[in-house]
Amino acid sequence: MSLRPRVLVVGGRDPSGAGLDADRDGLAGLELDAAYVATADTDQDDRAVRAIGARDPRRWGAEALACAERGCEALKFGLLPGAAHVERAARLVRELARGAGPRVVVDPVIAASSGVRFLAAGDVEALRGELLGLSVIVTPNVPEAAELARVPVDDLAHDPGSRIEAARILLGLGAAAVILKGGHGSEEPVLDLLLELGGQPVWLPHPRTRGGRLRGSGCRFAARVAGRLALGEPLEAATRDAGQHVAARIAAAGR
Repeated sequence: MSLRPRVLVVGGRDPSGAGLDADRDGLAGLELDAAYVATADTDQDDRAVRAIGARDPRRWGAEALACAERGCEALKFGLLPGAAHVERAARLVRELARGAGPRVVVDPVIAASSGVRFLAAGDVEALRGELLGLSVIVTPNVPEAAELARVPVDDLAHDPGSRIEAARILLGLGAAAVILKGGHGSEEPVLDLLLELGGQPVWLPHPRTRGGRLRGSGCRFAARVAGRLALGEPLEAATRDAGQHVAARIAAAGR
């Protein structure tokens, strides 16, 4: 029986390299074990989403609970394709909250890189009301943070300082910490913001790679944070490592 830390990853399959495949890459090289549960079997690429292929949330929920009950130090959610899936994810977090429970990282996947939405407005409200209120760590990019916090996306894209108030709004919904990624912003270098409940804003810069295209960068980032947390690292160190890991992957893709 393995004594290594364990991460449970719940998200969508994506044949173009995002989703669970990107999660695996985000966890690469870390001394831990991982289990993966699919919420959807998508058919997509960077141009279009041809099918979401959502699975029955009761089925993937039972699979995830069975995996988690074998032990996990961290739980990462990616694609939750609808309100019923968000609600099942929230129930899973509550089911695992006995004792210390795992650290929970939520990558709020609202839309695909092609622009096609996975979550309608009502689904986003479920995300705000059901899952963020469970003391999770949420890792939105700029457009996701703007929608979740109900603030103008242009403000967050062009004024990094405005991201602090958006993060505070998400903490007010019940999140334990917000990692607002700056990749969709206009600043140079990229500024990722970490704000923990009761803490001060921490800015984590990393280089912006022009022309680098990488499917699933958000998946990799959130999975990497979850992996580092499972290893017992502080959130700031986990966030810094995740940013560096993804920046290196984007730079390699650009080359």
